[in-house]
Amino acid sequence: MSRLRVASSAGSGLLAIALAPAGLAAAAETAWLGDWTVTRDDPRLRSRAGAELLRLHVEAGPDAALVLDWAAGRAICPEPLEAPCEWVGADGRNAVVMLSGDSLLAVLPVSADEADPLLLLLRRPPGAVLADGVLLGARGELRYRVQAQAEPRP
Repeated sequence: MSRLRVASSAGSGLLAIALAPAGLAAAAETAWLGDWTVTRDDPRLRSRAGAELLRLHVEAGPDAALVLDWAAGRAICPEPLEAPCEWVGADGRNAVVMLSGDSLLAVLPVSADEADPLLLLLRRPPGAVLADGVLLGARGELRYRVQAQAEPRP
């Protein structure tokens, strides 16, 4: 079975998608398991709590697929310093598309508009605690640079 491989072109907002060979190491995939805090990289947001975009919990699901539980924080709003938008507090559970051992892609149906989900793409270098990425609106109207940090496991 092949896997998808996605690359984001910095500044252009374009994604390149191609198939990558199967046979990814299970250890690399399990590196995503656990709890993550995703923050938005925006100079207007001055505290970690204010920059919190998503809380993630990644676990192994049926058929060795990864499953993602997510909840949206205040920084999900296009204008995070104004009154909270209707997306704050949105949550859900969905399958994660594992792109490679160091990348993860999830589709988050945050909006009531089913045709415009948010796409979360994270890249985590091997052994790193932090992952960098982007949160994109499916229609291209929204783009946030994000960083995800693994929470310590008990």
